[in-house]
Amino acid sequence: MKPAMIPWALSGGAAVAVGFARFGYALILPAMKTDLELNYAQAGWLNTANALGYLLGALLTIYFVARIGNRRLFVAGLALTTLALLANGLTHDFQLLTLYRFLAGFGAAGAFICGGVLSGVLGTRAIVIFFSGGGIGMLATGALLPWLFDYAGPAAWPWAWIGSGGVCIPLSLAAVAAMRTIAEPSASGATAAWPWRPCVPEFTAYFLFGLGYIAYMTFIVAWLRQSHIQALSIAAATSIMWSLLGIMTLLAPLIWARVFNGRRDGLPMAASMIVLAAGAALPLIVPSIAGAWLSAALVGSSVFMVPSAATGFVKTNLPKAAWGSSLAVATSLFAIGQAVGPVAAGWISDLSGSLSTGLAVSAAMLILGAAIALTQKPLRSQ
Repeated sequence: MKPAMIPWALSGGAAVAVGFARFGYALILPAMKTDLELNYAQAGWLNTANALGYLLGALLTIYFVARIGNRRLFVAGLALTTLALLANGLTHDFQLLTLYRFLAGFGAAGAFICGGVLSGVLGTRAIVIFFSGGGIGMLATGALLPWLFDYAGPAAWPWAWIGSGGVCIPLSLAAVAAMRTIAEPSASGATAAWPWRPCVPEFTAYFLFGLGYIAYMTFIVAWLRQSHIQALSIAAATSIMWSLLGIMTLLAPLIWARVFNGRRDGLPMAASMIVLAAGAALPLIVPSIAGAWLSAALVGSSVFMVPSAATGFVKTNLPKAAWGSSLAVATSLFAIGQAVGPVAAGWISDLSGSLSTGLAVSAAMLILGAAIALTQKPLRSQ
């Protein structure tokens, strides 16, 4: 594999862990809810199960990364996530679907965290490219799934999962092939102490990112359906919006290169969260199809730059042997926010009677996180 292709091939891991396993669910859930006659509590529980699996996977990564290494956890996470996606399409049993969503989140945590660590070995540009790989899954699902359900109806949801899992197979193989060229950043059984107190602003902002962004990704399609935009069919409007998210995610490495290069403070996270907040708030300010699509472009250009910023901060400020454990801690905080965010935003929306209120609060959380990230200073050289 040519050196220039290694980061892009490795980014297939982010596509599997996030683009398909996490964000693809938002497009498939409405069909599952209709065909399986799920109530809102059951539909929400499937998302919660995935978030809980991701949280448990992140917590266990803290313990296991120094014992078995990033490379093995990366491979195991990709395999488990891909198998869980395929399994989602092979059952109509709610308990099994809950289990498979949990396992998809559990595997995705290891793949996402350790993939970020491995990309850090290659440099800051590779970190940004790795996380932008999530756009591959968003582009593929956004371009195809709304039309699948428009043509075949809600009963086609098993094929959406099987198709997603099938695409994840070559993406996983490419990511593993790229991983084989990257040296393990931490020696087996070795651990390195790292100062957590100076990292509090960056990690707190990362928690608020999880709290804020997931509400947008969970409810923006529902908001689009409720907005009664008559210019296009809901399939066309959703497909274009989700495809824009994916395209802008893939372009993000070019957009953010100058902001990220050489920075050891909290500016990259703050800047990306400000753009993300603007994208999350835009549908409320410009409630039109143009506003929704511009919102998607802003969110797509920034949503994966926040984990890129967290990984870049760890890579430039902490010893290599501490990358895995410190990122696992940061990701655990992010996962807690991600688990709480949809429930909190839904509760606020129910109280106010409007999804717009929940989206406004999520944008406010992102602005608060950006303000906190700005206070992050570089750590002393380790």
